Amino acid sequence: MRHRTTAKRNAGRTITRRKFLGVTAGATAALSLGTFIRSGLGAARINVLTWSNTLNAMDDTLREQAKQYTKEKGVEVGFEFINQTDLPTKTAAAVESGAGPDIITLWSDGPHLHDKALIDVGDVAEPLGKDLKGWTNIAKDIAIVGKTWKAVPWGIIPICITYRSDWCKEVGYARFPDTYEEMLAMGKKLKDKGHPMGFALGRAIGDGNQSHYPMLWAFGGHECKADGKTVDINTPQTAKAVDYVRQLFKETETEDVLSWDDSSNNRAFLAEQVSVTGNASSIYWAEKKNAPQLRDVTDHALWPKGPAGRFGYSTAISLGIFRFSKVQKEAKAFISWLMHPKQYSAWIGVGEGMMAGLLNFYEDDPVWKKDPKLEVIREIPKYVRMPGYPGPPTRHAAESMVKYVVVNMFARACRGMSTADTVKQAESELKEIYSKA
Repeated sequence: MRHRTTAKRNAGRTITRRKFLGVTAGATAALSLGTFIRSGLGAARINVLTWSNTLNAMDDTLREQAKQYTKEKGVEVGFEFINQTDLPTKTAAAVESGAGPDIITLWSDGPHLHDKALIDVGDVAEPLGKDLKGWTNIAKDIAIVGKTWKAVPWGIIPICITYRSDWCKEVGYARFPDTYEEMLAMGKKLKDKGHPMGFALGRAIGDGNQSHYPMLWAFGGHECKADGKTVDINTPQTAKAVDYVRQLFKETETEDVLSWDDSSNNRAFLAEQVSVTGNASSIYWAEKKNAPQLRDVTDHALWPKGPAGRFGYSTAISLGIFRFSKVQKEAKAFISWLMHPKQYSAWIGVGEGMMAGLLNFYEDDPVWKKDPKLEVIREIPKYVRMPGYPGPPTRHAAESMVKYVVVNMFARACRGMSTADTVKQAESELKEIYSKA
C-alpha cells in the first residue's frame, strides 16, 4: 500500500524526455544570457572593418583573438578584411550613409578627415597611455583632433632602409651610414662597383613619399608652417634638400627610379639590381620564398640624419568608432582589450616587423629580439612624422601627398629643372591645394 502511494506521487512529478530537454535548453539559454549580462557589456555583436594584411598570419591572429574575446566576454566580434585601396572608399560610404561597421581602421590622417563621424575615445586612449609608458608623438598627431582623441592609434607599417650588407662591406662600410652625407659618399662607391642605390621617384604612393618626405624634413624643409595652413616650402632649407636629392640621383642611382611604382624597388632588390632602398621589411619576408640566398646579406637601418635631425614617414593606422554605432561601449572595451600586451604582442609577433606599436611599451616587445635584422625597426616610431609636418595631419596635406607634390618637386630637379624653378612650382601647387576650404 505504501509502495503504490509513492508511485502515484512520483507519477505526478514525471515529465517526458522532450519536455525535459526543452526545460534544460531554456535554462542553458538563460545561463548564457546571464553570462552576457554579468560581463557588464550586454549581449552584442561588434563589426570591425579593416585592411587585408600582406601577412595572412596577422589577420588569422585577429580572427582567433575575436573568438577568444567572445568566449571570455560574451560579446561577438566579427572582422571584415578588405583591400587597403578599397578601405578609404568604404569608410567614406559609411560616413555618408550613417551605417556600416562599428569599428573602422583609419589610415594616417583618417581621424582628422572623418572626425565629425567619430566618437571621443579618450577614455580608452588615456588609460592605455598611462599603463603602457605613454604614446609616441606620432600617435598623438594622427589621433588627436583639437584636444579630442578621435581614434586609438593601432600602429605603423615601419618604413626603413633596406640594404645589402655584403656590398656595403665591399666598399668599406661595416655598418650603414648614420648621415645623409655619408650615405651619399657610400652610394658613389656602390654605383662605381655596379651596385646602384634606388629610391622611387615615380608614382609610388608608398615608397616615393615615404622615401622623400624624410629627406625634405632632415634638411629643414617642410610644406607648411606649424599652423597647418600657411604654405612655407620655398625656403633655403628646401633648396638644400632638392640639391641633395639631385646629387644623390646623379651619383648613386639610375634613371629607372623616375618611373618606379611601389613594387619596382622590391623587384629590383630581389633581382640584385640595387643595393639600398627605402621599404617596409616586406623585401626581407619575400626573400624566404623568392630569393633565400639573399636573407643572410639583407639588413635594415634607420633613415639617416640630416642638418635638422632624423625623420621617417611610415603609414600609420588607428581604430575609430562611428557615432552611429549602437555598441559604442562594447567597441571601446574591445579596442582596449586588443591593445593590451597579451593580445597586441601576439599580433605583432607573427608580423616579423610588419607592424610597430605606437605605445612606448612596445619598443621593447619580444618580437624585436627574434631576429637581429629587425631589431632596429623598433626605434622607427619615435622618428615618424606625417605629411604636413610640423603642422598636424590635414585634408590639404593628404591631398598634397596623393598628388606627389613633394616627390615631383625632387623628380623635376633630377630631370634637369633648376632648384629655384621646381621649388616655385611646388609652392604654387601647394597654395592651390591649401587655399581650398
